[in-house]
Amino acid sequence: MTTSSICALVATAATMTSEAIDPVRSGAPLTITVRSLRAQSEGAEMLLQILLEDGEHREHKTLILTTEQYCELKPQRGVISEEAYERLEEAAQLCRALRSGENLLSYGSNSVQMLSRKLMQRGYSREVATLAAEHLALRGLINEERDMQREVEKCLRKLWGAKRISSHLWSRGFAADAMQGLSELLEEIDFEQNCATLIQKHYGGVPDDADDRRRMVAGLSRYGYSISEIRGAMKSLQA
Repeated sequence: MTTSSICALVATAATMTSEAIDPVRSGAPLTITVRSLRAQSEGAEMLLQILLEDGEHREHKTLILTTEQYCELKPQRGVISEEAYERLEEAAQLCRALRSGENLLSYGSNSVQMLSRKLMQRGYSREVATLAAEHLALRGLINEERDMQREVEKCLRKLWGAKRISSHLWSRGFAADAMQGLSELLEEIDFEQNCATLIQKHYGGVPDDADDRRRMVAGLSRYGYSISEIRGAMKSLQA
């Protein structure tokens, strides 16, 4: 399925014509009927109109599936089992999660783990959130290696040291496979020079006062620089 078709995913909508059906309370068997199927969004989606009734109550529901899900589940007009209906509802829920995930990605890159967490915060179960994030990754909307490189570039522009960059990337949920490439991305970076630039930018040079120097070193450590990098930067500035 194309990216445009993913963009077209919409949430399941339910319209109630009477109170919700409770087959246990009514005692009548539940009948579930697929009333109509209609392609929409230039064939990227299938809209299903479904009627649930138990003799006393009727409930109309509209479910929207991707064409991929439709081809997999092969729903037909007519009466279906409760198990088949549950599978259709699960598919429609995944559609909602995919749409939510794509909206989140439109605001910025996310790792699979980070996107899963955000979807869970929006009310999706862990299983559905993870499945949606993995689907989006398979369709090329999440590229952790590319996104990690972009995050590293942002961190370097902020003059962060290697330790803080690594900590930031782990907090963003990048997978271990992607993180294995971090050392290669950073091997050509002159962190002593970056630290010296940060000292000049924030402190105007190395302070003469010993207490001020200690505070500066503590601040530079929070930026992710090692003691050896800080000492090397100070030495280059005092030369």
